[in-house]
Formats: sequence, structure tokens, C-alpha cells
Amino acid sequence: MKSLKLTLTVLLLGGVFPVAFGQSFLNKAKVSGNIQMNAQYYIEDSLIGAEKVNNRIRTNTFANINYSNGGFAAGLRYEYYAHPLIDFEKIGYVGEGIPYYYFSYTTKRLEVVAGSFYEQFGSGLVYRSYEDRNLGYDNATRGVKIKAQPYKGITITGVLGKQRNLFEHSGQLRGLDADLSLNELFEKIGDNGFRLGMGASFMSKFEADNDPVYRLPENVAAFAGRANLGYRQFSLNGEYAYKINDPIALNDMIYKPGNALLLTASYAKKGLGIFLTGLRTDNFDFRSNRSALSNNYMINYIPTLTKEHTYMLATQYAYSSQPLGQIGFQGEVRYKIPKKTLLGGKYGTDITVNYSRMHGIQKDTLDDVFDNGGEMGGTLGYSSPFFGAGELYYEDFNMEISHKFNKKWRTILTYMHQVYNMEVIEGHPGEPNVVSDVVIGDIYYSITPKHALHMEVQHLATKQDKGNWLYGMIEYTITPHWFFSLMDAWNYGNSDDNLKIHYYNIGTSYVHDATKVTLGFGKVEEGILCVGGVCRPVPASYGLNLQVVTTF
Repeated sequence: MKSLKLTLTVLLLGGVFPVAFGQSFLNKAKVSGNIQMNAQYYIEDSLIGAEKVNNRIRTNTFANINYSNGGFAAGLRYEYYAHPLIDFEKIGYVGEGIPYYYFSYTTKRLEVVAGSFYEQFGSGLVYRSYEDRNLGYDNATRGVKIKAQPYKGITITGVLGKQRNLFEHSGQLRGLDADLSLNELFEKIGDNGFRLGMGASFMSKFEADNDPVYRLPENVAAFAGRANLGYRQFSLNGEYAYKINDPIALNDMIYKPGNALLLTASYAKKGLGIFLTGLRTDNFDFRSNRSALSNNYMINYIPTLTKEHTYMLATQYAYSSQPLGQIGFQGEVRYKIPKKTLLGGKYGTDITVNYSRMHGIQKDTLDDVFDNGGEMGGTLGYSSPFFGAGELYYEDFNMEISHKFNKKWRTILTYMHQVYNMEVIEGHPGEPNVVSDVVIGDIYYSITPKHALHMEVQHLATKQDKGNWLYGMIEYTITPHWFFSLMDAWNYGNSDDNLKIHYYNIGTSYVHDATKVTLGFGKVEEGILCVGGVCRPVPASYGLNLQVVTTF
């Protein structure tokens, strides 16, 4: 590991920067980065559906090297996925090379980036380039980004480039964003407790029309406007986006324009927080490749309004955002029962109540075939009343109570009731909605300042899908170096006795300075992994896994 880190550092510093800037420049340089390797030895297990794989030892490996000197910075990421973990292989994340590199220069009012970069306009409704390594997702833009602040409170960002998808770059993106903070422009506004801001975004993609049947638009533009208003403890934010006609494979090649609306309101004071947000999307899947499926070539990001749970059984049925058509809301109330009261105790008690509900939009089919200049006539597909709601996609009511009894004991109790439309979210025609109830007990016990115990017990009850689940976990930490864990998820309610399986995992981690080594052994159930409403399938697996992470 040290030799690989040294080799990459020498290549970057010795092979690139001396030529461009000379030795005196390097004497002031700062170099940082990280290296990570995820490896697994796969064992066949027909009972859980873990298939025999070629090259049983698989690895995902990458290294980030960053260089900075004053306002100048540069970096690269080398990725080695020649024989990746099987869940990455399933989505086509296979290859090796340097798909990410950049050079940048930053001053107080200007930032210029050449190469690969991540950026987001507003809420991301028309443009968001980002990375989530757990999902195997990276849609970084490769090209040029210029961000300028010509005057205090005014920020203008322009981007031009191609989009990354796995180990390829394609599509031509052009975007412009302007953000205005009235509080910075007129400081006296804030004296009365007001917060005011607004912004606008434009994003365009170009894709040649090579279709022999349809006449397709080669330039597709999306526009968005946003505003935020705040007064003391109150905040109100909104963004509306519109996309011109964009026939793609996922919308059955219809020519209907798309739109999206996101509204958020909140109120916060000591001991109380209230949050409410609403979302509607209509034919707003925006991609740089019109034939792309799954998570490939996505230009924008549609957030999910549902709560992102972290407990294992709570994520068994997670919602995947539906940009082609959804309408719903989420509300949350957080309240802290004061300290030194009957229910608050010595440290107070935190209570969070959350509810979210998502529907499809009402779609009325149109018989409107028109001449689009191709061999086959075009159609708008359907009309949809703005407030018209269709079938239920997802519902989640959850309540969490967190209480610290003393310096050693702390507990979190959680209850969830969910309704999950498996036919829509997972694409399983004819499957009934899954109705589930989850109860979770989470206990933390500090044995000594360096020794701690963490225990979880979870239960999921449902009559649909695979039936009831029971999950138990125990973790033991010896700071600052050691961590041990044992967990088991038992599908005891499966209607097939042969599939009442224990998905167990045992693991240990060791931390030394900036290096962490984690070793685990166990089984993973086939399912769906979701982060922020973006999901991908996860195949069943069984075996020994190793992760090594080091930073410098």
C-alpha cells in the first residue's frame, strides 16, 4: 500500500508539475489524497442465490491524488475495476484508468476548472454532477467550469463539457447558473431578520439525431427558477423547472415537455423544529443519452421526499424517486422535552415524528399523433392536471424517541409503518403493495472511556413479499484502534421453509493513524440499494471481504 502511494505521488509530482511550474513552485506544494481497496472472496451458495463467479477474488481499487499551491490546485483519480465486485460488474462498472482529473485556479472572486468537476445548480432539478461510490455512481462533467462573483452577493457559474458514465464520456452539456443573495447586496435587510435570495439556471444537451424512424430534437434545454425567503425562525424555499420536448426510451418517445416543482417550508426554535416539503415531477427524466436506462447518463437529480433511514430493516423497502411522474409531500416535527422534567429526565428526551406519502400523477392518454417530420408521427402522450394524483407509490410513518439516562446509557426507540408499491418501484408486474411495520430498539452503553457497547434489535412484520424479519446486532469498540461486530438478519417469516435463512455477518476493524483495515465474513441478501432516491440492484453474495483505506 505504501509503495503504491509513493509511486502515484512521484508520478504526479515528478512527471507533471516540474515541467509546468519548476522546482521552486513545488517547494511550497501540498499533496494530499487517499487510497481505498474493497476486496471480496466469493463463495457459491445456491440457497440464497449467490452464483458461482469467475475470478472469485474481486477488487474495487481507487487512488485520489491532490496537489495545491496557493490558488492553484490539480489532481487525479486512478481507478482499477478490471475484476470488480459482482454488484459493480452487474451495472457495467468494469475497466481501469484515470477517468477523473482536473486543474483549477481560485481567487476571491473567480474559480476556473479544466478537466473533471462536480457541480450543482440550485436544488439539482436541471443539473447535478456528483459521486456516490456506494452506488457505483459518478456522472462528473469533463470540460470547463467558470464560477465568478463579479459583485458581492452575485454568483455566476458556467459549465461546458461531456458527462461521465462508468468509464466513458459522452453527450455535450452547456449550462449557466446565476445566484443572487439580497442579504449580501443590501446588508440592512438582515437587520430586520429577513433572508432573501433568488436564482435561475439553464442547461442544454446536444445529441445527434440518428434515428431512422423518429425526427428527434438534437438540442434539448431545461430552465429553472428558484427563490428563498426567510424571516427569523421561518424559511420558505421553492424551485420550478421546465424541460422542452425530449423523447427518450424511458418515456416511450413522447414529445411532451416536462416540469418539476419543489417547495420547502420550515420553522425552528430552541427545542422545536417543523419541516414540510412537497414535490411534483412530470416527464422530467433528463439524460444526455436518450436510449439510456437505469442510472446511466443522468444530468439532473430529483430528490426523494421520504426519510433516509439508516437501520437495516428500515431500508428493506426504500423509495426510489420517479421523475417521469410523482406527486407527494413529507412533514417532520422534532421536539425536545426539556431537561429536568418528568419525561425529559436529566438530559432531555428527543422525539421525531415523520410522515411522507408519494403518488403517481394522473395521466389522461391523448390521441394526438402529429407529423414530426419522421416516418412515424409524434405524440404528446398524455395530459395531466397539476394536482391530479394517481395510485399510491409509497407511504412512510415513523416515530423516533431518543433518551440519555446517564453518562453510560443511551437508547433510541423507533416505530415505522410503510406501504411500498413493488410493481412500480421495483418493476414487478402484478405484485401487491407491501405493507410493513418495523420496531427498532437501539442501545448504547459506555463501559469505560475507551470501551463501548452498541446493540440493536429490529423486527419487520409483513404478510407480503418474503414475510417477517428479525435482526440483531452487537458492536464492541475499543478506542482508538479496535472495532468488533456480529449481526444477523433472519427471514423467519418466509413461506418457504427452505428460505428461512440467516443472513449473518461478523467483522472487525483496526485503525492506525490515517489507515483503517476492515475484515468481514457473511451473507448479503439480493435486493435494492438506495441512496437519496437513486437505487441500483444488489445481487446475493456470500464470502470474505476486506477493505483498506488510507489517507495522506
